[in-house]
Amino acid sequence: MVARDSTEAIQQRQGIQSIEVGSRLLRALAASQRSMMLRDLARNAGMPAAKARRYLVSFMRMGLVEQDANTGRYDLGEFSLELGLASL
Repeated sequence: MVARDSTEAIQQRQGIQSIEVGSRLLRALAASQRSMMLRDLARNAGMPAAKARRYLVSFMRMGLVEQDANTGRYDLGEFSLELGLASL
């Protein structure tokens, strides 16, 4: 079994803020269990829609997020599924 640091130890380390901010979008999508419009996703992640859109573009390039071309709604992408399956 892999030893894991305590939450407190992790909180005290310096990290990359943009990754932490972007992860709020992924968590919001996962929590919704359905595809979402940009305004709703941004609101649930606690950020302006323009900021969320920039993160979503990068996430789409990586395969973490997909956007339906017909509806404009966002959902978790194939790479998100791969990550989830790898953690099982």
